Amino acid sequence: MTEHSVVLTASVPADEVFALLRRQERFPDVSADIESVAAEGEDRYRYALRFRGGVAHWVQRVEVEGRVLRFEQVEGDFVALGGAWEVVPVEGGSEVTYRVSFRTSVPHLAGAIDPMIARVLLRAAVAVVTGLAGPARVVEGAAALHDEISVVGS
Repeated sequence: MTEHSVVLTASVPADEVFALLRRQERFPDVSADIESVAAEGEDRYRYALRFRGGVAHWVQRVEVEGRVLRFEQVEGDFVALGGAWEVVPVEGGSEVTYRVSFRTSVPHLAGAIDPMIARVLLRAAVAVVTGLAGPARVVEGAAALHDEISVVGS
């Protein structure tokens, strides 16, 4: 599994940002990539993520420790999926790090598919932070948010 991450800064205090991130059922309100999130008890969420004309589904278990929210798929379309949201106070607000690792069921296409999946997951994370906590600035991982463009014959 490959880990992908993005780091953002926001002008909202860390405790407030973390409280917003704990309300995952609000994520579809602020991210076009996230079709739905439904709470299933205190520590499980059912996700539907739009991807290339289809939808990826999974249920993830979450664990909270301090201002770290770890998640791991317990059932779903990925062979494995896990990661964390971490929020730390910084001068003027907070720094939010989103990390995600996953493995798909199509290993021979991983080189082509994985960067696209990572881009959607990271883009959704940026939309979530910006949508819930106000304007945020990407300070690490911005390159992974964009399609690579190659020019043939130049």
